[in-house]
Amino acid sequence: MVKIETTRRRQYAVLWAAGTTYTEIGRKKVQSAVQVEVRWEEKQTDAMNANGESIRIDATVVVDQDVEIGSLMWLGELADWTPSSGDIYEVVSFSKVPNLKQTRLRRVVGLVRYSDSLPSIET
Repeated sequence: MVKIETTRRRQYAVLWAAGTTYTEIGRKKVQSAVQVEVRWEEKQTDAMNANGESIRIDATVVVDQDVEIGSLMWLGELADWTPSSGDIYEVVSFSKVPNLKQTRLRRVVGLVRYSDSLPSIET
């Protein structure tokens, strides 16, 4: 039987998990980049954010781990990342749904294009 939680995650993305500290000007820092396996689908949809507000999602991504809202992602391999590599996306929604037997979870994040430069990395 096909496992919907892991099937077709044949792409890679770079993930900067949301940090817990802030810069001097109040910008949240991110953790060091890691590469994760994903299934990335770019299409615009409407969804609700954590505050219950309607937002436009630019990409939906199936991931293999919990991802905190406020984290950043880029479609591609970590070895290929440069600051001029292209669009960075911010995680604005996260859901996880168990399979019928409740033995596995399907984790999905909703992303919007991140209009700023990459924040400082936590040390």
